[in-house]
Amino acid sequence: MPSSKRARLAIFLTVFVDLLGFGIVIPILPLYAKEIADHPSAWMESVNHFLGLGGAGTTPGAFWAGVGFLSFSLMQFIASPILGRTSDKIGRKPVLWMSLVGSAIGYLMLALTSRFEWMLAARILDGITGGNISVAQAAMADSSAPEERSKAMGMIGAAFGLGFVLGPAMAGVLSGSAFGHHLLATRGWHLPFFVAAGLSLAASLLVALWVPETLDQEAQARSRETRGHALVKAFKRPGMPQLLGVSMLAMAGFAMMEGTFALMVHQRFDFHQREVGYLFAGIGVLMVIYQGGLVRVVSKRVPERVALIAGLILMGLALPLMPLAAWMWPFLLLLIPLAWGSGMGNTAGSALASRLTPPEDQGSLFGVLNAMTGLGRIIGPAVGTFTFARWGGQTSYTVAGLTLALALCLALTLSRKVPA
Repeated sequence: MPSSKRARLAIFLTVFVDLLGFGIVIPILPLYAKEIADHPSAWMESVNHFLGLGGAGTTPGAFWAGVGFLSFSLMQFIASPILGRTSDKIGRKPVLWMSLVGSAIGYLMLALTSRFEWMLAARILDGITGGNISVAQAAMADSSAPEERSKAMGMIGAAFGLGFVLGPAMAGVLSGSAFGHHLLATRGWHLPFFVAAGLSLAASLLVALWVPETLDQEAQARSRETRGHALVKAFKRPGMPQLLGVSMLAMAGFAMMEGTFALMVHQRFDFHQREVGYLFAGIGVLMVIYQGGLVRVVSKRVPERVALIAGLILMGLALPLMPLAAWMWPFLLLLIPLAWGSGMGNTAGSALASRLTPPEDQGSLFGVLNAMTGLGRIIGPAVGTFTFARWGGQTSYTVAGLTLALALCLALTLSRKVPA
């Protein structure tokens, strides 16, 4: 197997295994945080009292679960540019390996603790090291020709989709198993988190043994000679401010849907956890279909700027229609432009940004790009849940559609001429 193809396959497997562990944590963490919040520390009781969360009818566990999620996203937002820039200077492989080991330690801490302070420390550590996706994207760009960047970014997207489909399923199987019940009842340990730690450790071994260094010595030397903050440098490149704004706004709009989807389908169709899980899995499968296969066809026939604009249009049209569509086929059919529009926009945007950036700054670029999408993941659920609670689902999804319209306006300002 040629070295570039081997590198891409190894990075794909690494990201998949890492995201599988992340997918295991997502459905369990809210219940885990609620359990911990039922026996709060003194300082947690003070916070609950200050926020008015101690009375009847309140759910302080939801607040503390939100703290766990927000701490992860915030740390990832801060760490992604730093890890990306570090990988430009010392290479992709050591940074990818260290970040996976850090994730394994974070999952192990989650598995063993029953105190919120340690859970929070674990989420902070995993958020810091979870910025490794930017390094993986940079490694994919290193090992791909410019005209193959969309296909390479599609492989990263497919790994994401598979992890989000299979991870939650594994969480349910592991937590519901006899051994999982036994560990929790006798030791207070969580089997799914042990498995997530093992998967991250396995991914670190895969990096150490099989992933070649994709950044050449000359590019590393040039990167060490450059100075300046990654975000400032990115904003100085023509076209990059628009692309970073598009990434943030597109993710914010999509995250508004993620944060309110369960509420919307419960309100409209009286769906519960099982049905919501099936629908999310369906969205994940559609993303895998696009990013694992259709992206190859699109990248060969459609320029990246056009693909980015088309993806934003598909999402922007689908979101406001979702609270109006009847069950079953009208609603299910809307998931196709939603998922494929997201995949098209993400892969084309990442490929465009990569082509605008020299090899020695690829890690910095994807670090900044992931920081901006991380900011969207912080803003989106906050705005989406507030508008849903205050004015209802239709308003929430209309705001999401308008956010995509703003992203589209920025995308239309991009030059049609892209470096080869």
